[in-house]
Amino acid sequence: MKKADEGSGRCYELILNYNCNARCLFCSQGGFDKSLNAPFSAIARNIYSAWKAGYRRLGLTGGEPLVRPDILKVIALGRSVGFRFIRVQTNGIRLADPEFCAALADAGLTFCKFSFTSDRAADHDRLVGVPGALKKALAGLENLRRLKVRLGTNILVNRLNYARLPEIISFYLDRGITNFVIIYPVYTGAMDRNCRKLGVRLGDCEQYFDAAVKVMERAGLPGEILFLNVPPCFLKGREKLAIGLDLFNTLVTDPAGARTDLDANAEAAKVQGPPCRTCALAAKCRGADVHYIERFGWTGFVPVKKGAAARKAGAAGRVYLSDNEKCLVEILRIKPGASTREVLALSKDIVLCRDCSDGNVVMNSAASLGAKGLVKSSFEKGTYRWSLAKPYEEMKKWL
Repeated sequence: MKKADEGSGRCYELILNYNCNARCLFCSQGGFDKSLNAPFSAIARNIYSAWKAGYRRLGLTGGEPLVRPDILKVIALGRSVGFRFIRVQTNGIRLADPEFCAALADAGLTFCKFSFTSDRAADHDRLVGVPGALKKALAGLENLRRLKVRLGTNILVNRLNYARLPEIISFYLDRGITNFVIIYPVYTGAMDRNCRKLGVRLGDCEQYFDAAVKVMERAGLPGEILFLNVPPCFLKGREKLAIGLDLFNTLVTDPAGARTDLDANAEAAKVQGPPCRTCALAAKCRGADVHYIERFGWTGFVPVKKGAAARKAGAAGRVYLSDNEKCLVEILRIKPGASTREVLALSKDIVLCRDCSDGNVVMNSAASLGAKGLVKSSFEKGTYRWSLAKPYEEMKKWL
């Protein structure tokens, strides 16, 4: 089977600016120069050089990247250079405008990563410092969903939302998001200043992390939730969901042109302590963020035991589809009975797919859809072929 290109998993992240239309109480960039914006000429050079260096994923972030007047031009350039995966990280406020959303999709945006903090407007608006922010972002979510732009969200853990993570995830699952990253905060910038109001110990969050994963398992999406800045010892039995055990493979360029390798940067910000010495993951885990340890210490850290069994996923409930599964459904609507090679060829025109350059991903997605009763398979002359098991119109409610 065809394997992904060596560079296909590497991401080039551009911080376009530090100015923002929100005033988040948890922002780690609180002390940054808000007037600093990368000039378009520098952005263009970086995009071209990133493609030439083998990067095949382009991330655009800020600040708030969508407040840049040239954001459509930046995205269009990324697509013209060759990037099929272009992600924007946003608070979503500007996306309430459906015409702007359509322009982003036309320019080449394939993935929008929202920063939702809650399903409750009062909490979310307070945390981001903008009245009506959640209402506007939810309108943007629906606008992009209709355009079939891939959707995801980062959820920043804090005292106002940590005990409601399962409810928050269920809320956004029902609105079309099936990709979640739960981020434990870094206590710098505004989050450092607001620690007493918003800070919460990892040990207090652990049971709610577990409950959040169970929501995703019941949804049939056990691998679509990950945890950033959460040491794996607080994800007992599901340690592999901790981001950072494997390499980030991401290079970040800031508005001033400085470049940071996320793997080297992550190493620099982490420390290992007494509980890490006997942990089975000590060789792979970088430990805990130094700012967390300075505030809360090592209380609650329990070493992972060698050979600890992974927890089994719960039974699936309502049907939800991952982005790769949605992509395969769209392709099989176009060509019933498609083989792996045909799926890979047709995926070039489908923006939902995360990584369809790999035949194994096609196989896994087809197997998962088969288990949900949505795809049927056949094996002819050494080739797997797949077709939809239900009419497409009946499946549209899940897309």
